[in-house]
Amino acid sequence: MTDFRPCLIVPVFNPGPALGRTLGALLLHRLPIFVQDDGSTEATRLELEALATAEPLIRFGRWDRNQGKGAAVVEALRRAHAAGFTHGLQVDADGQHDPEAVGPFLVLGEAHPDAVIAGVPRYEGPVPGARRYGRWFTHAWVWLETLSFAIGDSLCGFRLYPLEAAVKLSGRVTLPRRMDFDTAILVRLHWEGLPILNAPVGVTYPADGVSHFHILKDNLRITWMHTRLVCGMLLRLPRILTRKFRPPAGKHTHWSRIQERGTALGLRIALQTYRLLGRRGLRFITEFVAAYFFVTGHEARRASKDYLDRLFDGSGPLPDLPRRPRLRDQYRHVRTFALSYVDRFLAWMDAGDAEVRFPQENAFHAQLASGRGALFLSAHLGNLDMLRGLGALRGIQGLNAVVYSEHVVRFQDLLKEINPAYESNLIHLPEVTVGTAMALEDKVAKGESLFLVGDRPPASENGRTVAVPFLGREAPFPMGPIFLAHLLQCPVYLFFCIKEGATYQVHMEPFADRIDLPRRGREAALKHLVARYAAAVEAHCRTAPFQWFNFYDFWGPAPAVPAVPGPTSPTNAPAAP
Repeated sequence: MTDFRPCLIVPVFNPGPALGRTLGALLLHRLPIFVQDDGSTEATRLELEALATAEPLIRFGRWDRNQGKGAAVVEALRRAHAAGFTHGLQVDADGQHDPEAVGPFLVLGEAHPDAVIAGVPRYEGPVPGARRYGRWFTHAWVWLETLSFAIGDSLCGFRLYPLEAAVKLSGRVTLPRRMDFDTAILVRLHWEGLPILNAPVGVTYPADGVSHFHILKDNLRITWMHTRLVCGMLLRLPRILTRKFRPPAGKHTHWSRIQERGTALGLRIALQTYRLLGRRGLRFITEFVAAYFFVTGHEARRASKDYLDRLFDGSGPLPDLPRRPRLRDQYRHVRTFALSYVDRFLAWMDAGDAEVRFPQENAFHAQLASGRGALFLSAHLGNLDMLRGLGALRGIQGLNAVVYSEHVVRFQDLLKEINPAYESNLIHLPEVTVGTAMALEDKVAKGESLFLVGDRPPASENGRTVAVPFLGREAPFPMGPIFLAHLLQCPVYLFFCIKEGATYQVHMEPFADRIDLPRRGREAALKHLVARYAAAVEAHCRTAPFQWFNFYDFWGPAPAVPAVPGPTSPTNAPAAP
C-alpha cells in the first residue's frame, strides 16, 4: 500500500480529568483525532466542544444517549474511513496508555498495512488485582477461540486498525457495543485472516482515573460474548485448521516479525507449576508444551529440517547426529529450545539446578576488573540468558545486553515480575548504527561490557548484511556488530554458553584486541571478520547441533522491515548475558 493515511480514534464517556491530558498529549502527534462522545454529561460535552473549536485536528461527534464504547469506536472508525483515512489508532480517553507509543505503532502499521497492531500492556505501576486476573480469564478464552496465541492481549484499548477491513466487518456482523467490543472485533478480524502484530504500550492507572466497568453487567456480557465466539470458532473450525496447518507456500517472514508463540501462557503455567510441583513438575509440563508447538509450528519444522540437513551434509555424521536427520530430530531440536526456556526461567528464580562450568572464568573477571570495556559477541546458540540470570543473582556488575525484543514482550514482562533485575542493564536497540554506537560508547568508556548476538540479519530495512559461507551455503550475516567493535575500539571476544548433559559449558574465545577497519578495502575486511565469526558459530553447531535456535528460513529471502524507534521498540531469541 503506497498511501498510508493514519488518524486517531478516541471514544469518550465521562473520563474525568484525564480527558484534557489525553487529548493534549495526542495532539502533539499532529494527526486528525476522531472523537466520539458517547452521551457524556454536559460538562464533558462543553469541554470537548471547546477543545474542538480551539484545535481543528479534533473532529468531534456526539450522541445524546450512551450507546456503549464499542458503538462509539465503530462510529468513529466509519467516520474516519469515509473521510479517506486508511488506518485508525484507537486510544482510550482515560489516560491509561502512554501517548509516546503512537509513533512506533504507526511505523509498524505503515510497514504492515494489512495487519492489526495490537497493544500489549507494559504496566508502569500497581495494577488492580481484579483487572490482572480478569485479563487472564479472557486470554484463555481468546486462545481457544482463535486456536492460537497470535493475540497478545485482546482487552488493551490501544490498537491500530486497517479501516477498510474493520469497517467492512462492522457492516457484515453485529459487533458488541460495550466493554466486550475490544475482544470480539480482534478475534473476528483474526478469523478474517488479518495478521495480528503485538507491540508494547506503557499502561498506568491514574489516581484520578474513572472506571465505567460494571462488575455484574459487563462480566455477564463478556461471558455471553465468549460463548458466542466459541460457537463461531466451532462453525469455522475447518477453515481455521486449514489456514493453521497449511500456511501459504513461498511466504517468508522476517525473524523480527515472528511473534512469540504462547510465551505468556507457557510462562504463567511455568510459574504456577513450579510453585506447586517444583522443577521436575515444570519440566514435565514443558514436554507437552514442546510437543504442541512442534505439531503446530510449520515454519519452525521447515527451518529445523533445512538447518539439520545442511549440517549433516557438510559435517556428518556427528556424535549427536550420527545419521541423516529425521522427524524425531526436528522434534528434539524444538524440545531442546523449549527446555532452554525452563532453565532461563529457573535461573532468574534463583532455582536452577544446572551446573555451570567456565574454564576461562579467571580471564573473564580479569577483563571486567581491568577497567577496559569489551564487546562479547555471541549467537542464538545455547542459553546465554540463563547465564545472565545467574550473573545478576551473583552480583556481577557491568554486563549490558544489547537486544531487539519486540516479539518476546510477554516473556520479558513476566521475567521482570519474577525478578526486577531482569530489566537492569538491558539495552533495547533496533539495529547497530553510528548513532547507536554513540549511545553505547559511554558504557565502554566506563569499563562496562556489551553482549550482543550477530547471527541474524538486522531488523531494520537499512541494516546491512554480508553473505559469508555457513553450513555449505552463503547466508546473510549482519555487519553491524563488527562495525560497532571498530567504532568502540575495544577488545572483542566470542562468548557461548552450551549445555552438555546437565552442565552448561561457557566458552570465551579472544577474537581481536581491537578492530581497525581500513578506509580502503573496508568491505573486504568486514567480510573477512564476519566470516571468521560465522565459522566459529558453525564449529559450535557441529558440537551441539540441537542448540542453534534460529527457527526461520536462515538462508532464504530476508525481507527487510523498518525499525520501531525508541526505548520501547517492539528478538525470537534469548537475550545475551
